[in-house]
Amino acid sequence: MTSRRELITDYFRRQYETKEGTTAENVNGLFSEDLVFHLTGDTVMGRDELITLCDLMRRLRHGQSTLVTRFQEDDENVSFVLYIVGTDPTTGHEVSVSTRTEYRFLDDQVIEVWQEDPAAVENAVRAAGVRL
Repeated sequence: MTSRRELITDYFRRQYETKEGTTAENVNGLFSEDLVFHLTGDTVMGRDELITLCDLMRRLRHGQSTLVTRFQEDDENVSFVLYIVGTDPTTGHEVSVSTRTEYRFLDDQVIEVWQEDPAAVENAVRAAGVRL
């Protein structure tokens, strides 16, 4: 059986590094149809919105890198540090973001996502070249 850590690592590798599979295939493979992804404040998005955002991020990434590390597991919750380094397309300056992210699993699919610092979501997305 594949560990949850391996599922997460494989998702980020396929989605952003090797670009194996479509965005929808990658997102649907890891995230539940009933996904609740907590953004900033009271704003949440579901799996369809995540597919749209990830597809845009994937298409706009040029020279950006993503790393997931420092995993911690506690029953159905897996947290990790997500690092994104890229160039802000508006300013041309390098943007580097790290944020602890927590995934809550039901079996082998993620059903809920939180960021340790919700404001880091916008910075992470901006590092990938996308404006929310």
